[in-house]
Amino acid sequence: MRADTKLKALGELSQFDVCGSPQAFVTHKTSPRFPFIYHSIGESNEGNSTRLFKILQTNACEHNCSYCANRKDRNFERLSFTPKELAETFMYYYEENLVEGCFISSAINKGAEASQQSVLDTIKLLRKKYKYEGYIHTKILPGVDEEMIREVAKYSDRLSINLEAPGDEWLSKISKHKKFSNILSQLQSIAKISEEKKLKSGVTTQFMVGGTDESDKTIMNLVSKLYKEFKLRRVYYSGFMPIENTPLENLSPCFPQRELRLYQADSLIRQYNFTSEELPFDSKGLLPINEDPKLAWAKQHLDLFPIEINKASFEELLRVPGFGKISADKIIEARQVNKITTLDTLKRLGAPISKARNFITLENHFFPTKSPELEAKYTDKAGAVGKLLQKQLFLWEEM
Repeated sequence: MRADTKLKALGELSQFDVCGSPQAFVTHKTSPRFPFIYHSIGESNEGNSTRLFKILQTNACEHNCSYCANRKDRNFERLSFTPKELAETFMYYYEENLVEGCFISSAINKGAEASQQSVLDTIKLLRKKYKYEGYIHTKILPGVDEEMIREVAKYSDRLSINLEAPGDEWLSKISKHKKFSNILSQLQSIAKISEEKKLKSGVTTQFMVGGTDESDKTIMNLVSKLYKEFKLRRVYYSGFMPIENTPLENLSPCFPQRELRLYQADSLIRQYNFTSEELPFDSKGLLPINEDPKLAWAKQHLDLFPIEINKASFEELLRVPGFGKISADKIIEARQVNKITTLDTLKRLGAPISKARNFITLENHFFPTKSPELEAKYTDKAGAVGKLLQKQLFLWEEM
């Protein structure tokens, strides 16, 4: 079979392994001609897009996961690359400057060890025969032993394994042959090996969201533990999409905003020192759909706001909706020269103020947008407007 035919099919199927930003952030659309070239946001330190050669070694699978396009009982054409074919094909696109790195995964055929060996043989050819020194992300398959993982790590910049669900209660509903505890144990081994080998790009995992009745709270509680105890580089979230001719083909797809909110909540834990207990879950354990979790958290903790920009610590600035690490750094640097007294000054620093203005003061002056929702939040149970709101309205009139 022609290599380009296999490339198209196995590239399209690789979309279910996530290694970049959520779909809501994607600006580069995958080309129908080159579905195996994936623009991954966040693989470089600057956050720029990296063109990855993203492919499955094979789509032939002996497992029957109820959500998976590659499941054994699904009727479609099974294709495979030999290690030599795949290595040569990648090098062609790399030498033509069409890709900058590769991400190789695989279905499981003739056992996890045999399938992982094919992937290993491919990346060994790239490193040893073709002297390729660029980025390689290798997927570890459920069921391979630690010795195999160590061998794969020798030739990889990043390793990952998909947890898919936050526990056996949910994984058993979509994959009868997989045990969550076994995959979690593998992830722990991969994390340990990464620490020993000092993998350049660390270890990641992925959850499928919306294929079962798992809650956001259950996911984020586990994610918090993974970052703290396993030192993962990233966790990715893939919203469930129904696949034709699978048991879940009639299930509704995951709402894209849910996937986005999980990424935002993840960022609060990973970068902003939030705990999973602080996240604004509703009674069903779900994150708010209509606003980002940082803003929702701030509205629930109005007793902590507004904060004075010229006195707030770095950690306090990070809690302000709209502010990130770059904004906080610039604010602290600028106020060492002159006090910040206007919103225009914040704008010139690149700090987003549309959300932040409701939660900050500049030399004790408050510049909120008029918001019935916020006014209600600042009103006590007896219906009286609190002192803080009175101060805010007074300062608003001063403007």
